[in-house]
Amino acid sequence: MPVLEVDLRKYFTPKAVAEALKTLPPIPTQILDRVYTTKRQWPLPVLGIDEITKVIQTVPVIRRGTPAVPIQSEARQIQYIEPQPIETSSFLDAVKLNNLKLLDSKDIQIWVNNQIADIRRAIKWTTEALAAQSLTGTISYPMKVQGGYDTYMVTFGSTLEYAPDALWSNADKTIGQILKDLVEIGKLIKKQGYGTQIIWFAGADVFVTLADKVLNLAAKNERFNAQVTEQAINVANFKIELASGFYKNPQTGEVVDVLEANKLYAIATDAPFTLYYCAIDDLDANLLPMPLYAMPIKKKNPSGYEIIGKSKPLPVPVPKAICAAQVI
Repeated sequence: MPVLEVDLRKYFTPKAVAEALKTLPPIPTQILDRVYTTKRQWPLPVLGIDEITKVIQTVPVIRRGTPAVPIQSEARQIQYIEPQPIETSSFLDAVKLNNLKLLDSKDIQIWVNNQIADIRRAIKWTTEALAAQSLTGTISYPMKVQGGYDTYMVTFGSTLEYAPDALWSNADKTIGQILKDLVEIGKLIKKQGYGTQIIWFAGADVFVTLADKVLNLAAKNERFNAQVTEQAINVANFKIELASGFYKNPQTGEVVDVLEANKLYAIATDAPFTLYYCAIDDLDANLLPMPLYAMPIKKKNPSGYEIIGKSKPLPVPVPKAICAAQVI
């Protein structure tokens, strides 16, 4: 078998990475897949207020402590949001690299695809966490800085809120009253100009509470139009989906549900929720926007390659197309 010289750089060009991504199976994510179906590559490292307001129709506010807050003269008007990057790294030492020389180019490509798959998974799950937080109107996520952590925070505006007359956990709360709550929530959103298509996400406790009421009615043989499955409850054609996703806080290690367990979220997907991929801060990536960029960096001590993955996503919600209701 001929011994090959392994030059990893040719496997990690933007074109090669894009081709590798085409071979990988999809990674299901509830919020990105259902809410942020519109994705745009943005040629700049920042998003201007005029671009953001096209989506959310209000001026977003950046809280103190955000890494970049450009201002204009004495008026201190925020002009830009600066999305922060997601970056991952893994190390390929010289021993493993030496072993790769025993493989042909096809096998090396399979190994590279596996590395890109790992990078893509980490970036996708992190983007999903940001997207889930954005549904509250604010992103507040741990940001690694030299010496520890800071908070990456972007505030887009207040979402709609609804308070039921009686909580769904109340024993006297009827299915009819719950339907009335759903109708009223829909009206709130429609008053904002959205709501022709609404997704309903229930936190775990909300989902169990509603399912319990529906199943109790079924046990009493009462006639009603409702169905309970593992992932959704259909009541009079209102499909309430279980918000089943979660993410791990990279700072604390705590497992966090994508949506609060005691809340119901109504999201009008006819509103222009948009996931932006901004320009990546890397010359080898030609400072271009792309969902994922990966590259090998040669190291001498220890000898090997550090595989770096980069992305700069920013999910931009439409706060007035979201209604959060604490129903239990």
